[in-house]
Amino acid sequence: MDIKIIDSLRSSIDGLKSAIETGNAEAEAKWQAKFDQLEFDVKKAQPSVPTGDERAETKDFMKAARLFAKGGTTAVLQEMKDAKVTSSLSGKSDNLVRFDVTAAGALLMPAEMSSDINKQVVEISPVLQVANVVNTAAPSFKQALRNASLTASWVTEDSATTKVKDTFGYVDIPAHKLAARVAWTIEQENDAAYNLESEILSSIREQFDRSLGAAFISGDGINKPKGLVGNVSSYASAPAALTSDALVIMQSSIKSDYQRNASWMMNRTTMAKVRRLTIASGTWNYIWEPNFQAGKPSTLLGSPVYEAPDLAGTASNFSTGNVPILYGDFRYGYTVVRNTDFFLIRDPYSEGNAFITNIYAMTRFGGAVVRSEAIVQYTSA
Repeated sequence: MDIKIIDSLRSSIDGLKSAIETGNAEAEAKWQAKFDQLEFDVKKAQPSVPTGDERAETKDFMKAARLFAKGGTTAVLQEMKDAKVTSSLSGKSDNLVRFDVTAAGALLMPAEMSSDINKQVVEISPVLQVANVVNTAAPSFKQALRNASLTASWVTEDSATTKVKDTFGYVDIPAHKLAARVAWTIEQENDAAYNLESEILSSIREQFDRSLGAAFISGDGINKPKGLVGNVSSYASAPAALTSDALVIMQSSIKSDYQRNASWMMNRTTMAKVRRLTIASGTWNYIWEPNFQAGKPSTLLGSPVYEAPDLAGTASNFSTGNVPILYGDFRYGYTVVRNTDFFLIRDPYSEGNAFITNIYAMTRFGGAVVRSEAIVQYTSA
């Protein structure tokens, strides 16, 4: 770590401590803000460097996306004669550029590029980071469940044991269609400085991120994933004024087996409140433990914390019925179903009179709680 950052951290900690001890609320807020910014700067992950093959494959598809956006399938087939191109959807892993020419003239994004977009969504969506993610090409996924467990019995010599059996079931998780639209003008298309393919992928990523984040948290399951809130166990007597005791009680409300891989979710406003909580009033025993290592989350009461912008949060007390915090083993309790193919369809006609071209992107995602007792929500009383 840079020596300047270490000195700044020390200065911020000393300043924050002094402000708290003297009761100077304005100075405390100033030093806390500086400390938070330093933590953010230290934890900011460095961008990964792609391999030679990955760069070549991405370059091929970027070129195909640009040609497809400007001239459809004909332009790609004319300009990319040496690329791996096919008009069939079979043999997906062997082709970088593929078309369903006989149907809607759709460009099917290759596995390499589909994975790239998915990874960018994962970096932002906390649910995709911690949940059980299943890739499938089917319209739905059946998650098997064991609803009861065998119990051994004590017996005397020569006595018969009790006959017991497990009971099983499943949760059917459909993969719902998620679509986005990107539009650009003929001026942008002809501007050499305008990176058309990057703008298309960036816009798709942003639109998908917003929709997925909201659905995984509070989706109703109607044409979208079924979210966590309202479908997991609840700490229903949670006080409106957040306390460290309430978080301890909430954490202990789920079984010990789920504690091993448990984590927290809350939005940035709630994080700011939690970070100021201590085990006892007037002490420096904070329950929040910041982690300055890039890519590693901070911890709360020993478990990692992830930011979920779509959870409720307020700078004052929580309103009745608010669910600002989730805690549990999300990998065991929540399953995300993801169809790895992305489809692009070019439409130069709908707004042709305004010289605007549209591209529609589509993929499929599903999600559902599969073990409600593994996760608990903080429901404000």
